[in-house]
Amino acid sequence: MAQVVEIAHDNVALLTEYFELCVYGFDKSNDEGSRAKWFNLAMHSHNYVLIGDDQHVKSGIMVTNLPVNWQGQEFLMGAVGYVASYPEFGGHGAITQLMAKASEQMAQDGVLFSYLAPFSYTFYRRFGYEEIFDRVSYQVKAEHFPKMPKNIGGSVVRGNYATNMDKLEQIYAQHPQSQSGAVVRADWWQQYRFSKNPKLEVAFSYDEQKELDGYVLYERTAGQVFEVIELMPLTMQSRQRLLSFVGKHASAYPQFTYESANQTLMNDLMPEAYHIQTTITPYMMARVNDWVQLIAQWRFTADLEQPITIHLQDDFLATNDGYWQLSVVNGQGRLEPTAEQQAVDLTIDTRQLIKVLTGYRTLNQLMITGQITDASADALSALQRALNYNNKPMLWDYF
Repeated sequence: MAQVVEIAHDNVALLTEYFELCVYGFDKSNDEGSRAKWFNLAMHSHNYVLIGDDQHVKSGIMVTNLPVNWQGQEFLMGAVGYVASYPEFGGHGAITQLMAKASEQMAQDGVLFSYLAPFSYTFYRRFGYEEIFDRVSYQVKAEHFPKMPKNIGGSVVRGNYATNMDKLEQIYAQHPQSQSGAVVRADWWQQYRFSKNPKLEVAFSYDEQKELDGYVLYERTAGQVFEVIELMPLTMQSRQRLLSFVGKHASAYPQFTYESANQTLMNDLMPEAYHIQTTITPYMMARVNDWVQLIAQWRFTADLEQPITIHLQDDFLATNDGYWQLSVVNGQGRLEPTAEQQAVDLTIDTRQLIKVLTGYRTLNQLMITGQITDASADALSALQRALNYNNKPMLWDYF
């Protein structure tokens, strides 16, 4: 009989079977380099597989617990990846079984969020996930790259990515772009990211007092494109310095691109907006594993004058589903079960609530688009004031 098991980190034989499934399912290279990178990630993760009647791996899922930063506060997040099944075993509900097992583990570990990169948004919505991370891609020809002011002061110094991870983390941790759902990068995670992208190069910005105040991560394809990966300036001057550095490559690269996790459009910063091609691309989905615990730790932007009764619908995680009373006093939230089902202020699905909580959508936007239909206008207004953030979610990492 088929069964779901977690692979022990010392069970090399079973881990190898799971790796071979990933090689097949994701058309990965089965070489020593790919194997080493995959096993490195597996050693930092929970690895679940479904074993068939023949005692071999048929499906698998990997969950890597990573801290993430929301409004300056860290939460543990379960990064779901390498979800795969052999094609002849598809349609047997294996992924549902694996997701259920992984969700049990996340509950035990106190993991309040979960992120994943979907092959199908519709498929993962059945497990409570919803799109909250998008990416904005900019493309501009070299001759149209904006000219920066001269005599900015300070300096830009190229460095080695692998030996300057402490500087990268110093800037990244300070930048507001890392505090709207982004991963808090431990040393092992930084090294893993670099092992997957060995072509990464970095340049650091220093102010006139020689203090570090920003960096740009980039990749170059000879004679074709200069690709900005991350732009993390802490000041306007560091931004100008780093963009000036990028622009100095215009004679060697006919095209410049930047795929940004910052969902705020920057077209108006160009001298001529028609010169830049801008594309918004859906990126990752997220789920709240435990709304009660999350609300208790979340930083609200305003109090609720009176509690709001919410009918929260969650078809996959029964612990979230039900009728709740939400109160926020002195910025501290509390979500308690209630037997009151007559005077409901808001009926909302867990997938829509995470959009509102994280600032991806406003409650008014959800009302206009029909994502919520049963709500008190006063309750919506009060709740929106309590969830008023400057930035939309940003996720710079991939797993």
